Amino acid sequence: MKGDYVRRSVPQKALDFVTFPLRAVMPFRAGERERWGLTSRASERLEYAAGETVGYTLDIGCGPKNRLVNEYLGGNGFGIDVFDYDGSLGPDQVFEDLTSFPFRDASFDSATLVATLHHIPRSQRDAELKEVYRVIRPGGNVVLTQALPLAEILIHKITRVHARLFGKHYDIDLLREMHEEEEDHVTDEEIVERLARAGFRDIEKKPFLTQWGVNRAFVGWKR
Repeated sequence: MKGDYVRRSVPQKALDFVTFPLRAVMPFRAGERERWGLTSRASERLEYAAGETVGYTLDIGCGPKNRLVNEYLGGNGFGIDVFDYDGSLGPDQVFEDLTSFPFRDASFDSATLVATLHHIPRSQRDAELKEVYRVIRPGGNVVLTQALPLAEILIHKITRVHARLFGKHYDIDLLREMHEEEEDHVTDEEIVERLARAGFRDIEKKPFLTQWGVNRAFVGWKR
């Protein structure tokens, strides 16, 4: 069951495609679906990720209000994060250590990491992805979204400069204490290699068309 949000119409997708250069640098607030009739990049990521899931979903790094599960999957999932940004997550959703999940083997049909992998400390990435593999049922998948490295670097720099100049934090990660091993980007090669080491097979890279392929979903399967 997918969420009850209104999927973008073809005209809306066309408008988002044409205006992507503008949307790429627009400082959308956390949780803001659109501005000036243009879809936020974050909402696009969630829409694309939701479209790749195949059932009950674990969203890792769910962020404020657990949007993917609540808005795009109709509650058909469970979101977890290392930090409760706005007090909207329950105590059973916040974990300092995401290398050991409190879930039984094969508890979920899908797992999503939406713009999350580069925030996982480098030394913990393999362990966390192996946990993701463990809790997914055979026949299920992992959906990991990540922008091109250069795009990630530029977007993070733009949001941080905007925060210094105007005192508005559009990068919610600035609200928490970031780990020294977090990075602004992850290469495609690292993503594919780590997913394969965790046990995933038939890994595909799927570009977001309305973001000119700058953002992508990596989808791997547990066979």
